[in-house]
Amino acid sequence: MHTIIFDFDGTIADTLSVVIRIANKFADHYGYKKIPLSDLPKLREKKPSAVLKHLGISIFKLPIVARKIRFEMNKEIINLKTAVDIRETLVHLKENGCVLGILTTNSRENVMEFLKKNDLELFDFVYSGRAVFGKSRLLKKMMKEKTIPHEDPIYVGDEIRDVEAAKKAGIRVIGVSWGYNSKNALLKFHPDHVIEEPEELKSIILN
Repeated sequence: MHTIIFDFDGTIADTLSVVIRIANKFADHYGYKKIPLSDLPKLREKKPSAVLKHLGISIFKLPIVARKIRFEMNKEIINLKTAVDIRETLVHLKENGCVLGILTTNSRENVMEFLKKNDLELFDFVYSGRAVFGKSRLLKKMMKEKTIPHEDPIYVGDEIRDVEAAKKAGIRVIGVSWGYNSKNALLKFHPDHVIEEPEELKSIILN
């Protein structure tokens, strides 16, 4: 059966509100705009580059800001809840022979602790790495190290960049509407499917 690779932030874990809170905390120090909740709907329609432009974060400042936010995020991951109730769907996929994995730029140890606290110790592997040159390279590296055939995996993510990364890596991709980007935003980049509920994964993957 298929190997299903899940993005972590926004797809498995409810990180959006935490990221906004942390980003706002450092806005004055690094000289970019804060994100009011009223801006969230329009920001969910944008690509990451457009969000950065809206906030006033330059390409030169981005590595510093991203590193700072990631550092703070890693301290909070184990206390987060799931983005949606996905456990029953994961159990069903495993019972039907699917291999389940997570691809993340977060600390592997913290993600494992999050899974334990949320009763989601159902994944066959958690692959952690840096996406300095884009998520597609990280996907390809993971597939090579895990010896996953190109025709086998399906990537499940919540962002436009997840769709773009999977396409560049040459694998199928399912967008989920409950994370960082909206359903309409994801559809513009033509994933194989966009779903609104975890249960939809069963029919798409197993049929």
